[in-house]
Amino acid sequence: MPQRKAEKMQDKEWWLSGPLRLIEIEEGYLFREKMRILKKLKANMEHLTRFADPSIFPGVAYIDDRQLFPGEKVTLATLNEYLAEAHSQGIKVVIYYNVHAVERSYARKHPEWQQIQEDGKPIETVYEVDSSFCINSGWREEVFKALRTLAFYEIDGIFFDGPIFFANTCYCESCKRLFRENYGRELPSKTRLSASRDDPDWKLLIEFQTDSIARFLRDCNAVLKAINPQIMLYMNGNPIAPSWTTGRDNRKIIRETDILGAEGGFLYGGLEEPIYKPGATAKLLETQAQGKPTVVFDAGKQGPWAFSMLPPGEISLLYSQTISHGAQVWFAICSEPSLHPQEMEVVRKYNEFIEKNPDPFFSTHSLARIALVWPQRTSDYYLGSPVPHTDFTKEMRAQRAGNLLEEFYGFYDGLVRNHFPFDVIDEEALLNVDKYDLLILPNVAHLREEEMESIRNFLRRGGNLIASFETSLYDYGERRDNFGLKDVFGMKRVGEIFGPLRWDYVTSSDKGHFSLKGINQKLIYAPTYGIEVESDARKVLMFCHPLPGCYAGRPQPSPHPFLIENKFGKGRVIYLAGTFGTSLFSFRFPEFYRILRNLVSRMSRPLIELEGVPSSLEVSLRRKGDRIYIHLINFTSEMKRPIERIVPLYAVEITLHFQDAIKSVRSLWQKYELEFREERGKVSFSLPRLEDYDLIEIEIGEKK
Repeated sequence: MPQRKAEKMQDKEWWLSGPLRLIEIEEGYLFREKMRILKKLKANMEHLTRFADPSIFPGVAYIDDRQLFPGEKVTLATLNEYLAEAHSQGIKVVIYYNVHAVERSYARKHPEWQQIQEDGKPIETVYEVDSSFCINSGWREEVFKALRTLAFYEIDGIFFDGPIFFANTCYCESCKRLFRENYGRELPSKTRLSASRDDPDWKLLIEFQTDSIARFLRDCNAVLKAINPQIMLYMNGNPIAPSWTTGRDNRKIIRETDILGAEGGFLYGGLEEPIYKPGATAKLLETQAQGKPTVVFDAGKQGPWAFSMLPPGEISLLYSQTISHGAQVWFAICSEPSLHPQEMEVVRKYNEFIEKNPDPFFSTHSLARIALVWPQRTSDYYLGSPVPHTDFTKEMRAQRAGNLLEEFYGFYDGLVRNHFPFDVIDEEALLNVDKYDLLILPNVAHLREEEMESIRNFLRRGGNLIASFETSLYDYGERRDNFGLKDVFGMKRVGEIFGPLRWDYVTSSDKGHFSLKGINQKLIYAPTYGIEVESDARKVLMFCHPLPGCYAGRPQPSPHPFLIENKFGKGRVIYLAGTFGTSLFSFRFPEFYRILRNLVSRMSRPLIELEGVPSSLEVSLRRKGDRIYIHLINFTSEMKRPIERIVPLYAVEITLHFQDAIKSVRSLWQKYELEFREERGKVSFSLPRLEDYDLIEIEIGEKK
């Protein structure tokens, strides 16, 4: 076994020194040829997926026994040679370790390690053809042995693909024993509990599985760091989705690893999922990472076609969204690079830009004054929470009204298209929201007492709140008699959900209200579902009585309010008694965009204004020291996906609300200075042309 050179140890972890430009190439090449390609693409780090020594990774799917990709594999005998070649080119090597999929033939040799389904049978349908081992079983020791061996080579890190549990696992003897030891009872049925999610055992089961993964990571990291503190460990974390199906809790994962990452840029099927998925993931990871670096895994394929390549427009959006919101890019080239010169040029261009301008892409912070909540805990307990299709999960539809993903992404879309910079936070982050003017809670149904009290204090100090549908109506799956935030909403009583409202309306009862500015229609589309509430607060919009058919008569107001305004402390509260975000997501009603724009414009201090642009332009504001960075992401395309090309925009007028003196304004992407005008706390300038992306750097200080 090689001896690690002590002089190569450093005090500072290398992954904290600057942005990572991470490329994974799954085709096989000779060592030097692969490094030439990585160097050409301006990578400074790679996942080595071709490490295939059976003495280290016996039975790992897609590496040992299955000839997915031709070319040269790396073994222990050639690992030093490979590492030397990579390091000579300035490329860090992180070993890819698949800890969630195992070849059936190998798994059957160790049945005591396999994950067991509730029917007592081992799981053998991972990717339809594989099995999986349990991290609570004796297999742990095999993993530790592999890590100890690898740690004595000059590797730079280990990446775990997984570990996960599955929607109907694990009931192996190790898990059953550990659950009894921890909780003094038998391991309950995951299938039965997931049908209602209001049983106290559901909370224990989620806690047990998420803690099991955290413990496995903690032990693995201890093995590595004891040999070499400079070996980075991280895993494939949880995207914007429930965690109960896989046992991945990002808040626990990041405490035991060095970087937080998730598959925000894995696109599936007909790409019906939100175009904002990479950016939303980047924003959420920044909240959950607790100051550690983040990475969004962006795959160049259109899944499940593993040998496909996305067109240039989609690749550009994967990169631009990820880097604009504080994350670093891992990009997987899933088909032979030489066959896709246009696509590879997009990858090269972004990586070269990051290489030449590292400061905007590392250790910056968001300037947003608006926080949109992704209800992570709610997604595990609420029956209106669907499970999206991923490499780890099959799609599961919501079991009731109040689809969390649609409600969240509807508000997300509305904020982006109205050009509001905003952060994405989870429920835990509600305990510290002093930096924001406005909180938006899209059907955040499950809230704890301490989180609700933090919201009340936020409002008492002058913050503002928008909430929809069943926000705060539940506590760990159990429905409250009234909203937990009933005093905040001004709510006397809450009744039942009604709908679907397929051709129905809401109508104004307060035409002078600021939320209705610019809306001329008396009858406005109703959200698909509403909830009966009784309130003494100001009623702005009322549901109309449902019609038996779309031509069955003229809509008449009902006693049920839809949009309510209340005052709490120094703050303003808007409560929407229906699935407002879901209707934006599904139907994109112009009046709903206008209502959201009116609400947010009044309830949050302006940061930036854009003129002469369509709604398909996203803006992000970040800062580092005396530099402000304006990221501009252009989504404008030919109204189809996958997007082949982005349509350029011209004469983009930008006004930034800022009190300090401005020294210079420069387009870093286009490499030229911009003339600017300062007037009463504003700085304005014009961008002549915007293609896929631009980054404007504003230097604060005395003028030259």
